[in-house]
Amino acid sequence: MYSKVLLPVSGKTHGERSRKALVKAMGVSAGEIVLLHVTEPVSQVVGGEAHTELQREAAARGLTLLCPIIEALETAGAAFHTRVEEGTPAETIVRVADEEKVDLIVMYTDGRDGLGDMLLGSITERVLRNTGIDLLAVRS
Repeated sequence: MYSKVLLPVSGKTHGERSRKALVKAMGVSAGEIVLLHVTEPVSQVVGGEAHTELQREAAARGLTLLCPIIEALETAGAAFHTRVEEGTPAETIVRVADEEKVDLIVMYTDGRDGLGDMLLGSITERVLRNTGIDLLAVRS
């Protein structure tokens, strides 16, 4: 069992995929689950108050995306907290995993999704290559 588990949730894995990864995370967690949603960086072209407002809107959308998972964790009585971070997904997942000192990262994967994944690797593959933390890849 793991004492602290990171569960990244994206818009792509929303719904059934997220629930599948959550079930796995809950099955191996003996402590706290950290829910993470990574938002796209706001362009530096937009400045000042508009930039801040776009960041707030992205964070609010991220929290909305996490709501069904939060409800499931609350129903199960599981310990958890949420983070919505701005950045590139793989780098942000690795950074948050280190900051939170998690023992395990649980990610949903369904293989390669296009040319970008073929050339660069999927987000799950990039996280795996850049962390020393155990990673559980939940397949479809």
